[in-house]
Amino acid sequence: MSTELKIVDLEQNLDVEEIFNNRYVNPKKLNDFLVKNYKENLTLLGYSVCKKPIFKLSIGVGKKNILLWTQMHGNETTGTLSVLDLLKFLKNENKLAKEIFEKFTLDIVLMLNPDGSEIWTRRNIMNIDVNRDFLAEASPEIRILKNLVKEKIYDLAFNLHDQRTIYGVGTTNHSATLSFLSPSVSEDREITEIRKQSMGIIASIYKEITKILPNKIARYSDEFYPRSVGDNFQKLGIPTLLFEGGHYPNDYYRQKTRKYFTLALITALHSALKDKSTWKDNYKDYLEIPENSVSFYDIIYRNVALSEDVKNTVDIAIQYSEFIFPEEEDISFVAKIEEIGDLSFLYGHKEINAEGRRFYSENNKYPKINMEADFQLDEWVIVNGNKLESIV
Repeated sequence: MSTELKIVDLEQNLDVEEIFNNRYVNPKKLNDFLVKNYKENLTLLGYSVCKKPIFKLSIGVGKKNILLWTQMHGNETTGTLSVLDLLKFLKNENKLAKEIFEKFTLDIVLMLNPDGSEIWTRRNIMNIDVNRDFLAEASPEIRILKNLVKEKIYDLAFNLHDQRTIYGVGTTNHSATLSFLSPSVSEDREITEIRKQSMGIIASIYKEITKILPNKIARYSDEFYPRSVGDNFQKLGIPTLLFEGGHYPNDYYRQKTRKYFTLALITALHSALKDKSTWKDNYKDYLEIPENSVSFYDIIYRNVALSEDVKNTVDIAIQYSEFIFPEEEDISFVAKIEEIGDLSFLYGHKEINAEGRRFYSENNKYPKINMEADFQLDEWVIVNGNKLESIV
């Protein structure tokens, strides 16, 4: 019988790896940290296009093999940060950490796409989406991951990602802080025995994490992507879970998300401690998780007048783009106008009622899609999307 999971206690006592306290993770800083603290656990798997090393970190002594990989997309760091927090958790003396260490061997690829990670871009340096390169194998990064799977039989795989701030939970006005997916193995989305196993573990995650994060967990549509990694690993017979870190209110640097993501990883491992034959027992509960919906903008200004006739107003939606600038240690946000018109059926993470105030810009008579969000609404001055007295 496995150690009891006390999710509330875990939430209150979870420590983070404080050396990494920014959302941006510098590849060299990460490698130096791994070599310093986990040298005996590291195996060099190969190199990126720009000859940056890609390591496998192995921890645990158990018979069940679990593969985890992070930053297949370079600008998605929550998985990397949460795995670092998981490693810190596994150093603890508590019973659950010990049992995980004894029952599992965790093979972790931290930062599969270091070239894209360094410059904060989704794709690798050749502009290839590594997560759509499973069949063509044009990138060295995907070849490294596939070769790893050829060398060992894995009982479970965790594919760790971030999702944009646009996602909500079903038809609600709640943002999706975490989302999960048991990938399909065919266009008809057949629920195979392998899928049932990953679906069952996700259902267990949802049941536990909802206790501390209500109304903020969703599941992705299970449309089949024949070129993607998760779909193909599941097709090969490895139960695969997609983890997505999303938006928590007022948490654009994703420190709250990071914590819940880590707790979800621990919960998944706790669920997997059970006999493998029982993983699928509650798979039908997975289908009850609300679906991810594209329902949010970062900021919406409601009831903006574009002419002297204030009776006819529009909504202006603003979305942040993320950049890492030279010599900076964390990402910066640049706000741009994303949509104009009737947005009554969508939500903003921040909503401001302009009450008929008229739009004014030095360079444009009317707002334009993709223009930087620096303008005025009568006496209000908007800088980088926010009224002058507020910041992200």
